[in-house]
Amino acid sequence: MVGATTQNNTLVNGQSMMFQLIVDKLEEKGISTKVVDFGKSIDPDFHKKRVSGKFNFTKLIDNFLLIFQFIWVMMTTSKLTLVYINTAQSKVGFLRDYIFIRVAYLFGKKVIAHQFGANYSKFYSSQSQKVQEMIKNTFRKVECIIVEGDFTKQQFSFLPNYHNKVISIPNGLPEKIDMAAMIPKQIKKEEPVKLFYLSNLIEGKGYWDVLEAINILVNEYSQNVTAVFAGRILEDGEDEMFKSAREAKKSFFNFIKTNRLEGKVIYTEGLYGYEKARQFSENHFFLLPSYYINEGQPVSVLEALAYGCVPIVTNYRLIPAMVNADNGFFVEPKSPVQIADAVRNMINDPDEYHKKSREAISFYKKNFTADKYVEKLVNLFLKHATSNRMT
Repeated sequence: MVGATTQNNTLVNGQSMMFQLIVDKLEEKGISTKVVDFGKSIDPDFHKKRVSGKFNFTKLIDNFLLIFQFIWVMMTTSKLTLVYINTAQSKVGFLRDYIFIRVAYLFGKKVIAHQFGANYSKFYSSQSQKVQEMIKNTFRKVECIIVEGDFTKQQFSFLPNYHNKVISIPNGLPEKIDMAAMIPKQIKKEEPVKLFYLSNLIEGKGYWDVLEAINILVNEYSQNVTAVFAGRILEDGEDEMFKSAREAKKSFFNFIKTNRLEGKVIYTEGLYGYEKARQFSENHFFLLPSYYINEGQPVSVLEALAYGCVPIVTNYRLIPAMVNADNGFFVEPKSPVQIADAVRNMINDPDEYHKKSREAISFYKKNFTADKYVEKLVNLFLKHATSNRMT
């Protein structure tokens, strides 16, 4: 198992939660696993300082250490061992994957690659012809490539047999939730309407649009709303508004002060376990108006559905596989007015809001439980563990 766990490291996001879920469930089923955890780092604060999409020397050193660990695992395990690896969509990440996959192949192991996100085709097209050939030759050596949905199969269309090689398995929710306790939410006139943003505060995730929407709701529409932002304020290679995470953080809090939103907006760097569950339980709306370049199927949207926390999102990448007109709202990227209008309309129509909350819970139960997700993966593992090597 090659990926980032949520244990003993600071890399906690949707992908690491999905990886941890698989590791835990395989162990519960008595399937022996060895984990090469690339969520760890020689720098404990690396994930606070990282800039997505940019080269980092610390990450390079981390990858070299992981490669040595991986080679040792290959030397000390049976030839029948199946290798499952979360692949990356960056150049440094690919070089790591290139070595892992080829080492596993040399040791006679079968490899299943799992690509989260939906930006691989852009990453591939931006590389030189030589690197593109390396990518194609590397993926020829894997049994199959798992993606989060049918839409994201196309990102591997550069492979000649991608229709057969790429398999769609939508994410499940990696949290244990008592679904019997989940009841549809209601908006009550005498209580504030609560909004929740949970993700890294990266420009492409739309957090600034959410902040501006709150300002519209409070200062233009005179609505009784509160909001919680949970996530690290990070710099990204695609940023346009701010030059650094420090500048973005300063502007974030200045905006709150300038527009008298103190007491209306609460910020926390991260929420986990009980505190995260409490926020999903208490808040009416979940907001993620993302246009992030590496977006795929955000696990946070699944969490929102499970709790009946009505999502307000963009019609982007694999988000429409989870959200529809019955259980949430779509807004255009960079459109805080549309976000504000969606919230205000539901405040004025609490019965319709209640229906959407109910449909959110129902849609989650039918499609995205952890057990259904893991069952699909385990069946895929067993299929390839007992089949002949693909050519």
